[in-house]
Amino acid sequence: MTRFNVDHFNALAQKEATLCVSLYTPTEKISTDGHQSSKIHFKNALTEARNQLLEVHEMSESDADSFLAESFQLLDDQEFWKYSSDMLAYFIFDGESVFYKLPLSIESPICQVNQRPYLLPLIPELNDDGHFYLLVLNLKQVSLFEMTRSTIDQIPLPDSVSVSYTEEIEDADNQKALQHRSGIGEAGAMFHGQGSGSSEARKAEILQYYHRLSTDIEAILNQNPLPLLLAGVDYLIPLYKQASNYTHVVEPYLTGSYSEDDTLTLATEAWQLMEPQFVQDRLDRKENYGLFAAKGQGGDDVETVILTALSGGVDTLFVQAQEEVWGTYDAEKFSLTVEESPSRSNYSLLNEAAQKTIAYGGKVYLVEKDEMPATDSMIAGMFRYPLTEVNQETENTL
Repeated sequence: MTRFNVDHFNALAQKEATLCVSLYTPTEKISTDGHQSSKIHFKNALTEARNQLLEVHEMSESDADSFLAESFQLLDDQEFWKYSSDMLAYFIFDGESVFYKLPLSIESPICQVNQRPYLLPLIPELNDDGHFYLLVLNLKQVSLFEMTRSTIDQIPLPDSVSVSYTEEIEDADNQKALQHRSGIGEAGAMFHGQGSGSSEARKAEILQYYHRLSTDIEAILNQNPLPLLLAGVDYLIPLYKQASNYTHVVEPYLTGSYSEDDTLTLATEAWQLMEPQFVQDRLDRKENYGLFAAKGQGGDDVETVILTALSGGVDTLFVQAQEEVWGTYDAEKFSLTVEESPSRSNYSLLNEAAQKTIAYGGKVYLVEKDEMPATDSMIAGMFRYPLTEVNQETENTL
């Protein structure tokens, strides 16, 4: 299963099509009835897409059915539903589909039919607002998870990654034993890495193993950097931290002898440990926004923030969940036309602002109303330079 990262986001944002259907539906990881609930959500979203194609985009019934035919066929593809996460993000560009299965919770399906992909629901997958990795350091089996408040999803590690220190040492001991049986060294000698040598020698072996492991793990984590929480017995954590070059390892860590069978316990304990950090991060962001706004480098005027984002001037963007601003952007005039409802010719301007902010290397947070840094705002931004400079730059481009 392909893991979603900012490169995928930007690639989707740059997709061009005459028509794009963007669907987000809840899915089940485990099901006792053939994933019927997941299929019903997806079928309902496809039906809504068909209605929008007919009513808003004035497509004929035969053309609409042809446009969605491949997607409706997935309802009978049991293999497709067997390997699900918590949310299905599904896009149809002029009849060709792209999809991602993500560990993000969603209450009900979302359907948008437009000339551009609707990507706002993907924002939480790209930032650390309640979203983190958990690495379980068990010598028998290393496990990597991706977590949010309500989800825990194990990340499959490639076969090339040595996930068991125990097996690696046993393999090495077997090779030594074979060599001795072949007459190399003392006849009949047997070695057992876990039980031989001093405690310090064993730690040195584990440290070398962690150097190799961390290189492989970080190749995965750096595709979409998020905070990394470590879990394991006391003496293993410092060894892994010493070996790792990943800059987002957090403290404190979970102490205990965990295995893959302890997933529910891990999820509960990990969130209890991480939640205060995310709460503090949100408070820090609100405080930083106030400081930026006070010096003219932040604001919550809808058109100003959107225009600044579209020009690459927003460093951090806050978008209120479930809100929308419909309209169009005229790049030559550097102006917006805001409309009351969606139509075949307009699109979500909040979606455009978020996409451009990420494309220019900024950060975007999709937050609830009570977590917005500016009261009663649907969008707010921290700018890369004071607003007077933004306005001056705008005048120079006209």
